[in-house]
Amino acid sequence: MPVPVPSGPSGSAPPPGCSSIGLPTRRMMFVRMAGMTRRVRAVTAFALLAVVAVAGCGDAGRGPAAPASVAATASTTITAPESDPAAMVEGATTSPQAEAEPAVSPADDPDGVAVSSPASEATTVPRLEPSGEWTLLAGGDVLMDRSEPAGIDLFEFIEPALASADFAVVNVEMAISDRGDPLDKQYVFRAPPRAAERMAAAGIDVANLANNHAKDYGSGALVHTVELLEAAGVVAIGAGANEFEAYRYRVLDTAGGVRVAFVGVSMIVPRGFPAGPDTAGIASARPPQLVLDSVWGAAGAADVVVAVVHWGVERTTCPNAAQRDFARALLDAGATAVIGHHPHVLQPVEFFDGKLVAYSLGNFAWHPRWGITGETGVLEIGFDGARIVDWAFHPHVLNDDGAPVPVKEGTRYQRITDIVSGNCETHQPPPLTTTTTEAQPETADSPPDEPAGTTSTAVPATDTTAATGGG
Repeated sequence: MPVPVPSGPSGSAPPPGCSSIGLPTRRMMFVRMAGMTRRVRAVTAFALLAVVAVAGCGDAGRGPAAPASVAATASTTITAPESDPAAMVEGATTSPQAEAEPAVSPADDPDGVAVSSPASEATTVPRLEPSGEWTLLAGGDVLMDRSEPAGIDLFEFIEPALASADFAVVNVEMAISDRGDPLDKQYVFRAPPRAAERMAAAGIDVANLANNHAKDYGSGALVHTVELLEAAGVVAIGAGANEFEAYRYRVLDTAGGVRVAFVGVSMIVPRGFPAGPDTAGIASARPPQLVLDSVWGAAGAADVVVAVVHWGVERTTCPNAAQRDFARALLDAGATAVIGHHPHVLQPVEFFDGKLVAYSLGNFAWHPRWGITGETGVLEIGFDGARIVDWAFHPHVLNDDGAPVPVKEGTRYQRITDIVSGNCETHQPPPLTTTTTEAQPETADSPPDEPAGTTSTAVPATDTTAATGGG
């Protein structure tokens, strides 16, 4: 059962922009960025430290109801309550539902870019309610350090094909570069530059780099990774040459004119990884205010906000309290969907109050895996304008190359559908036999879940040494 989330004045976090006692702390300025690629309008959100009047701080105690897992009623179909979108595996029919309450935004101009300053409040220009059906596909962790040098296409067998959706998003668990030197970490991952083109050819539109491996080869390689992805037509989120780039949101338009903002952030943050004012790095959730401000700003500039989060505990099939709390904060800030990864196993997908949280989508395209860490899938979310109208999860398993291939039946298929539908405790894998030294799981690096017998280098004393997954 889900961990209850406190609500009301004593339990809810204040809205972004308000302090814990309801006083304004900061406002946002949203600036249109140059260098648009394909259908992408790069829009950025960053906090200005100014004390101004912020409407809505008095509502800090209100929030949506606590998440509730969706129960599976059959081995082949995951269903949602009648008033909710139908949650399904492989094409169950859907039913209408009530429209979700629109997110609150600071201000909107006709182009969807909100602007404010300490001297004055921005004027709100109403936008028409967006319409038109569109689809988002999402996958978990992608690692191509072995497959790309060998010329292996890890995306060949995916169903539905990522290119079939309006947008597809994954987590890129590596540097993509031929530059830099490996950091002093136990596990460092880097794929050659052509991996960016491979991802674009597969239909990936958005790549999250807010994780604990994007900076494995230093700042120069991280910036090169962003440059290569953008040049290939893949939008990079959650990292950049400075904190301004790392925390910004990015807006893409559907063919029907629906504005979709993406924000990337990591709760797994090795030392030296966070972006600074003048240093390259990732968007860190420690502390969370910058990313919550970015989500809040994105909700004012777009119709849908997708937050992509690296979090959780490896080889754990149920989300922990920290994941649930941060998911609630992101939703309260204006996110429509939260897409998670890092545990290297699947975790439940939950739908509530018109919002969706996928806690972990597992190892999507990885090193070969034959057990629970090799069970993954494609999350498909159907929208009508700004509303989620249905979702489906398409089970896959990794083959001998580490490529995801569809699975339609059998024990592994059943385990996948069980976990995704909320029956996660039943399938919690046993601890590995490797002796572990507990550190701070949220801030430590971790190894890549190598098969038994794999030899690795020594682990720095500050790292968590549980041999589980590396991302």
